Amino acid sequence: MPNLALGIDVGGSTIQAGLVDSQGEILESLVVPTFKEKGADYVLKQIVSLSRQLIQFAGTNLLGLGVALPGEIDCLQGICLYSPNLKWRNQSISDYLIRETGLAVRLVNDANAACLGEYYYGYGKNAPIFLSITLGTGVGSGLILNGKLYTGRFGSGLEAGHMVIEPYGKKCACGRRGCWETLVAGPAIVARTKEALEKSNTSLLSGKDLTTELIFQAARQGDCLAEKIVAETIFYLAVGLANLINLFNPYKISLGGGVSEAEEIVGKRLREKINNYIFPTIRDKVEIYKAKQSYWAGLIGAASLWLQSHKTH
Repeated sequence: MPNLALGIDVGGSTIQAGLVDSQGEILESLVVPTFKEKGADYVLKQIVSLSRQLIQFAGTNLLGLGVALPGEIDCLQGICLYSPNLKWRNQSISDYLIRETGLAVRLVNDANAACLGEYYYGYGKNAPIFLSITLGTGVGSGLILNGKLYTGRFGSGLEAGHMVIEPYGKKCACGRRGCWETLVAGPAIVARTKEALEKSNTSLLSGKDLTTELIFQAARQGDCLAEKIVAETIFYLAVGLANLINLFNPYKISLGGGVSEAEEIVGKRLREKINNYIFPTIRDKVEIYKAKQSYWAGLIGAASLWLQSHKTH
């Protein structure tokens, strides 16, 4: 068996765990509900349980355990400093997992993990400046800058989801108002649609259990309300991406997560909007594409902490 690493991606809804080889292939995987409302101790015990199951499968070839977590991570101390989605503050992680699994442990912000997964094993490979945006329950972001993962002072790196786009907009989980996440994340799109439906009873979406997939589908069917929501979403997505392009001038941007599954998100319409807001000399210079590793990117990226030789800023 080749050398393997164990990767775990802790999300708000599920915990993904898998054994990954040096080619980024997942040899064995497990997915369980997070049940974050049960608290940090429960979630950590879930991670240990998943790890032990996969350790038995792997045998003696494991290089280590990489864990991707949402929020601000102190990689050096092995602590989750703050996770709004999990409602964790100053939660010690690495020491507990080392003791319970017997493996060496490395932590990474989940968006940085997704960035690494796409950079090493997706279409972002060899792009000197590469941005990864994950549009899901929240908005995650990761940045490769001159071939190195940008981690910032503590290790969480880029928090593009918390760029303020509308200063007097809706309240974000971080406590501020008008963050990009409150405009283009899945729950934000659904919430905006529900508000619009309160003023209209002529939509195809009336009385439906709303999802982003249903909203985009209704827009394709000519539903005026849904079309307006989709247009707003593309506008806000374009504004945020234009800000990032103007700042970092990347070669490539990957869009992953559930929202990116809609064909309207990664397409000509988005690019045209972006061109309205970026510096003229860099128009049409960045490649924007749907992430190859979308669903498993965080897990693979967490494992890559052991499978690749990382350089960070």
